[in-house]
Amino acid sequence: MRSLLLHISCALFLMIPTTVQAQQTASFTNGIFKEPTTEIKAEKELPLSERSFVSSNSLHDLPKTNPGAAFLASAIIPGAGQAANKKWVRAGVYFTVEVVGLIYHLNRNAKARDQERAYEQFTHQNWSVVAYAEWLVNYSQIHGLDNNWQSLEAQLSGNTPNWSDTREDWGQVPLNLLHNVEASTPFIFKDRVGSNFSHLLPAYGSQQYYELISKYYQFQPGWRDWYSQVTTSPTQTVDMYRYFWNGTDEPFSLFYDGRDLAAEFNENYRVAGNILKLIVVNHAGIRLSAVL
Repeated sequence: MRSLLLHISCALFLMIPTTVQAQQTASFTNGIFKEPTTEIKAEKELPLSERSFVSSNSLHDLPKTNPGAAFLASAIIPGAGQAANKKWVRAGVYFTVEVVGLIYHLNRNAKARDQERAYEQFTHQNWSVVAYAEWLVNYSQIHGLDNNWQSLEAQLSGNTPNWSDTREDWGQVPLNLLHNVEASTPFIFKDRVGSNFSHLLPAYGSQQYYELISKYYQFQPGWRDWYSQVTTSPTQTVDMYRYFWNGTDEPFSLFYDGRDLAAEFNENYRVAGNILKLIVVNHAGIRLSAVL
């Protein structure tokens, strides 16, 4: 029995190093050939509201970090660059000035167009090329001028102005013939003969036509009241066809009425143009201010 126990003890003693070595080898082997494990942490997903906040904040900060973007924003919408940079007062002032200026410009421009059309309608009932040509024939004839007035008289052949719509009168007078007579007609004063007429009648419908007939005294015989009181007056005298320049031959009322109507729409066009220039300057200032 003792011998059996001794044998068993010796066997257990001999097995101990082998077991430890096997455990060590297994641990060593596992340490080398074991696949490395990577710890993957799940990324926290942002709520939709936070995503939206991050995105909009990035766009909002763009003009502040990019002067070119602020410049372009103000070029498109006045004050947009200043608003993006949170300069609210400046943005409001620039935007208000631009909008008010634009509205005022458009208002003045529209008013000028209406007044211009009213003036043109006024001339269509009160200024006639036939009346002007008939007076020019009388003027040339009474002073014995050699300016081919006879051809103009033949062209008129008894035609009278159509005061209901004087635009139709332009078919009665060839403009080139009228110009030939005008170019050879001098201003005749009480005591001397002056230089030839300073202007030729512009073509109907042109801007110069509407401007000159109520601007230069030379064209006042085309107005309706002059035609009735001078050109077709039963009593014709030489003095009626002279220039005195002393107030006695002052134009009649329709000439002044036309002048005043033209002055009104021209003034409104001038103001509208000046406002537009100020808007352009203001817009340039807005763009520069956006990057400062």
